[in-house]
Amino acid sequence: MRRSTWHINAHIPVFFYLFSLVLALPWIKTSEDPKWLLIHLLLLGAITNLIFIWSTHFSLTMLRLPNFPENRGYVFRVLILNIGIWLVIIGKSQEAPLLIFTGAAALCQSAILHALAIRRYISKALLARFRKVMRYYISASLFLTAGAVIGANLSQHHSAEIKSRLLVAHYLVNILGWVGLTVAGTLITFIPTMLRTKLPEFAEKRGQQSLPWLVLALTLSASGALLGNRFVVALGVVGYLAAWSYLLSPHSNYLDPLRKLPFSIKSVTASSIWLFVALLDLSWTLLSQDSWIEIKSRTESISLILAIGFAMQIVLGALSYLVPMILGGGPNAVRLNNEKMVFLSNERFLALNLGLLLVATNKSGWIFNIGGFLLLFTLVITILLFLSMTISYILSQKKHQISR
Repeated sequence: MRRSTWHINAHIPVFFYLFSLVLALPWIKTSEDPKWLLIHLLLLGAITNLIFIWSTHFSLTMLRLPNFPENRGYVFRVLILNIGIWLVIIGKSQEAPLLIFTGAAALCQSAILHALAIRRYISKALLARFRKVMRYYISASLFLTAGAVIGANLSQHHSAEIKSRLLVAHYLVNILGWVGLTVAGTLITFIPTMLRTKLPEFAEKRGQQSLPWLVLALTLSASGALLGNRFVVALGVVGYLAAWSYLLSPHSNYLDPLRKLPFSIKSVTASSIWLFVALLDLSWTLLSQDSWIEIKSRTESISLILAIGFAMQIVLGALSYLVPMILGGGPNAVRLNNEKMVFLSNERFLALNLGLLLVATNKSGWIFNIGGFLLLFTLVITILLFLSMTISYILSQKKHQISR
């Protein structure tokens, strides 16, 4: 199997969730808990599947192992993952705790299997330079397991305050743990790769040094939420922000605002800015609010910023660089695909960030609707570009087979 073929097959669930997200937007807006469904279709559905794909790919690439994993093991992990996702979504919509618990158990199993797979890759590449960096993916998988357990407990009949604390902890370990740690570990080497430059001095060392502090900060903040101590949560969030800043600091010289940067790097930069804004907002909320119910309400809005501004934006930016490279087809094909990704790139970048700003600062009304339309515009155009490249690749392969 070609590497490009493996990736096309592996991305089928991702496109399914993105299409589901687009098609469900009218219903999401009128549902009882619109933010929950939007965030879970995006983060738990599309982005979690992408993390399984690309953390596997980067692990194998950085450890200099075969280009794609053992197919049966990977397919089994992803199958369990997606069964769990849909059991959670259906269980939540039907208020069925048993389905939610079963889905959470499946998510835990897939996360543990994913961590074990990464660990197995590391053991096969004892002399690889970036073995320690791959520990980010293992740590992230453990936080996904914790997030699934906390999420399952949310379906129980707790008091409003306890439920609010559980929800805050759930968002912390899933968004900052599962997604955040995966992104952090990837950016150590991925930023210079996108810019086609050498790895900055101290980037690898600071990346390795940051992981224990990120894990400690996340554990502290989640524990503080579970125990009801908002000051401990705030301390953990600030520590997480400091560790992220330390990790990114070697790459700061590459992010010259006067330099013409590609769409992928602009997206990575903007996503980091949204992450910092969201964490500062969360810290202020924790220190200024006495009620966990109020903190939970604000955290739900902050989670939307993290889901779209941080997670979705960095995924769209990274894929704009990765998809043409993975599809390959020779220099001409790669050049044509890169030209496709440039299509409306500035407009898409502006629409996503302006749209998120409008949605984040307006809970309802026509300004909120404009923001939602801008976000939808970015997502639809990007999906169509990816589909166009994929279809072109499939047709070229069929043409090549016929000519043979």
